Amino acid sequence: MRGDISMTVTIDDQPCEAHSTYSWSGGGCVLTLSTVLPERGLAAELISTYVGHTDTPTITTHLILGPVGQPASIATAEHAHEDLDPVESARECAYDHSRELIERLHAAGRHVTVQLDEPSFAQLEHSG
Repeated sequence: MRGDISMTVTIDDQPCEAHSTYSWSGGGCVLTLSTVLPERGLAAELISTYVGHTDTPTITTHLILGPVGQPASIATAEHAHEDLDPVESARECAYDHSRELIERLHAAGRHVTVQLDEPSFAQLEHSG
């Protein structure tokens, strides 16, 4: 199952074009969120994958490509299932993805805000 996520991104207090998608796989135990910021001079993409099950911790992987002038990087982390659960709490994964985008672009010297709206969560949570 795939779909779009409505996400509003501002960078340095200016609206920024953003394209965000989600996809479910692995019987609903794997959630991938991707956000592309194609703006000229920025060109950044964050791909976050969440793998978990009620009997295991959740493993996250965040791959960031860009922004322009920055090297690509990847990071993984383990989270307690009750703190981050892709199966029952996809909303928390979307928040984590947004926080990661903010932190990675902040490290590149950008001030970023991200807003997710309720219809995005309804579609994301219904799909899982």
